[in-house]
Amino acid sequence: MTVSPDDPSNGVLNFNRALRSFALNRLEPMEELRPWIDSYWEVSWNLPTGVVHRQTNLSHACFNAAVESDGAWLYGVPGPTFVREISGSGRVFGVKFHPGAFYPWLGEPLNPFFDRRVPLAEAMGGKTAQWAATIMAESDFGKRSALADEFWLDRCPALPGLAGLCARRIAEDRTILRVGDACAVLGYDVRSLQRMFRREVGIAPKEMIRRYRLMEAAERLAKEPSLSGSDLALSLGYADQAHFIRDFKAVTGEPPETYRKRQDTPRFYSPYITTLTL
Repeated sequence: MTVSPDDPSNGVLNFNRALRSFALNRLEPMEELRPWIDSYWEVSWNLPTGVVHRQTNLSHACFNAAVESDGAWLYGVPGPTFVREISGSGRVFGVKFHPGAFYPWLGEPLNPFFDRRVPLAEAMGGKTAQWAATIMAESDFGKRSALADEFWLDRCPALPGLAGLCARRIAEDRTILRVGDACAVLGYDVRSLQRMFRREVGIAPKEMIRRYRLMEAAERLAKEPSLSGSDLALSLGYADQAHFIRDFKAVTGEPPETYRKRQDTPRFYSPYITTLTL
């Protein structure tokens, strides 16, 4: 359950250094919920007085429900990065849905929720506050996850949506590098796929493909030191390395080679930027 630097980063940049500032737990939901829910996650921290940890994430194309100190929230698909500052001590418990999988729960277009958070009770209705209070009172992550199983199973839709299945294929299939690839695999024309994704996933398919390929790039830069930048760019579907460098820098704030070199550099306790995935 406890994530180590050897586990997949899932978009967490500077993974090794980030895990020195907070503990990250992940656990799969019960079998019946796996078509909709990717995992339960928890971030907990206890930083020295005066230390602020600023965490920037490569964002997944999915919704999250999070129980935090200030309440229970539903997070729509974020922008390309998700930034969070932590200090002192605290804990957040979350439910990460598969891309597009929250549409059957909500029953309305997801694109208005882009880069927003709303009270979870607005989406899930009664007993949400009671469940959140129970989650906060329980000290064991495994037991909190079991409580989440019970809560979400009781509200589970009859079937996963078609858009969710398509989005999950894009997120997991590393051969899908362009919208045309997605259309060929999924059997949609470009316009129909774009309409469905904006309504039921919350972002366009082109943006989703870009996000997951850049997550793959960050993972491989950190764990494959001998991999050349040109080979990486080609494997991700970029026509040239310069385009890949521009995209990577636009999201992470630095070129790929700079990011690679910084993975094993010492980290000091002071305000700084790393990355955390929710």
